Amino acid sequence: MTKSAKNQPASRPPVDALQYEKLALSAFDLCDRQMGQLDTLITLASSIVRNPAMTRDERRRHRTLLELLVDTAEQYQQEVGCDRELFQVIALDAKGLPVAAPH
Repeated sequence: MTKSAKNQPASRPPVDALQYEKLALSAFDLCDRQMGQLDTLITLASSIVRNPAMTRDERRRHRTLLELLVDTAEQYQQEVGCDRELFQVIALDAKGLPVAAPH
């Protein structure tokens, strides 16, 4: 017993290589911008950690929060770095795709 053609999913049109490449390069550029923002965030938080508040309690709370901020930002930076590598591979791969014929 075979299924009718109605039950078969519609085939996806071929990927346009130029659009695929543009999308991948845009994602790669986004990662570069995010990396720059995270660098700024880490630099700012690190400078605040090096210049603590005046009282002992303020210093303790200040340092704890800012160390958490730095740790979080560094983790995000590592994640974005991995994403950036992936997007770069996608973009380079897209350049090798044949251009889809116009419909």
